[in-house]
Amino acid sequence: MSGGEPATAAPVEPGRLRTDVLITYGGKVATLVFSLVISVLLARQLGPSGRGTLAVAFSFAQILAQLGSLGLATANPYFAASRQAPVGRLVTTSLWLSGVVGVTFALVGAAVYALAPEVVGGIDWATLAIALAMIPAMLASLFLQSLLLGEGRMVEYSSVEIGQGLVTLVALLVGFFAYDLSAAGALAVMCATTYGAAVVMLVLLREHGPFVDRPDARLIRSLLGYGVKVYATTILAFLVIRLDILLVNGYLGSSNAGVYAVVAGLAEGMYLFPAVIGLNLFTRIARGGETGMTAEIFRTIAVLYGLLCLLSIPLAAPAISVMYGPQFSEAAELYYWIVPGVYSLGLLTIISHHLAGRGFPIEAMLIWVVGLAVNIVMNVLWLPDHGLYIASLASSVAYILLLLLHMRLLSRETGGWRTLIPRLGEVGRFLRTASSRRVP
Repeated sequence: MSGGEPATAAPVEPGRLRTDVLITYGGKVATLVFSLVISVLLARQLGPSGRGTLAVAFSFAQILAQLGSLGLATANPYFAASRQAPVGRLVTTSLWLSGVVGVTFALVGAAVYALAPEVVGGIDWATLAIALAMIPAMLASLFLQSLLLGEGRMVEYSSVEIGQGLVTLVALLVGFFAYDLSAAGALAVMCATTYGAAVVMLVLLREHGPFVDRPDARLIRSLLGYGVKVYATTILAFLVIRLDILLVNGYLGSSNAGVYAVVAGLAEGMYLFPAVIGLNLFTRIARGGETGMTAEIFRTIAVLYGLLCLLSIPLAAPAISVMYGPQFSEAAELYYWIVPGVYSLGLLTIISHHLAGRGFPIEAMLIWVVGLAVNIVMNVLWLPDHGLYIASLASSVAYILLLLLHMRLLSRETGGWRTLIPRLGEVGRFLRTASSRRVP
């Protein structure tokens, strides 16, 4: 749809949606706090160079894991929520794919390093091996947690994340102060806790077991049929977020990559709020929720998230100074450049989850190609000569463009661009519902 009268918004579920959002957001905030403390600990114990080495190795493993995800992180909850496949069969398929695909992409990573070590310059074979060993566990955790989402088990979904963050933090504290861990040792701790989280999630899903069957080829084809478009989009989105660290490392060295990793971590923490709402919106749209629900949520979060981003600007410099120390002071200026992109990414995340719940049109995938191309071109042309701020600026330009293209897609369903303009009455109603003491 385009033009015409604004679509009448279907009332947002004030009860269950609020509860799930609060549970998920609480879990994400707790996980973010642990991640922040871990980031500060790593930065202070390893310094910019060691922190950069760990960030590059971990980012390399994350990129390979995302390449191997095959869209299952979205296909799993979509099939579970819409009851198109039994959860037990989805678990079995997830375990097989995480093992086979995980090992395959670990070998791909080793081959890339052997043929072109400059891709992850400064990383030795031992550190790389630890990072690559994480990939099967990353995939298993991603696939299994997505099934908890599909079942609407947000308490378990959040508890595993919190537990993994807490255990990782405690293990790193013990490791640094008792054994003087290196960057490789810290990465090994993170690898162990990732495997532990995957095992815990499998235990939580045990009621659907036993999981000893052979993989279901027909189910795999169905999952990939849905997931291929989401997969391509997820890869492109992830590359826009993470590729900057590798580019900074390649052009400006590991110390600058360590500084930029701090900025990337702060940016990801900021868009947590809209990402949690989008996550809970996704399963509702998959179950047949109306577009009006998404439009109302988008309009409201556009105001509230904008205020949150503005508030973060004067707090960034003192927060970075206190947490990371003076050697990371440049990160504050970089954060100012990336704030517009953080705001845009948060809002387009809501629209992306809506589109995923609708089966994901091919156009929603193609617009991410534009964003990635803009980001890469700006970094390649200007990062070597103009310095680190170009990485933040390129991200902001890419995300602003992506938000506008996503809004264009959503406006076709809602009845035009004006249906996405914020309404103060809705913001007030949202705040009243969120602060209500009545728990559904």
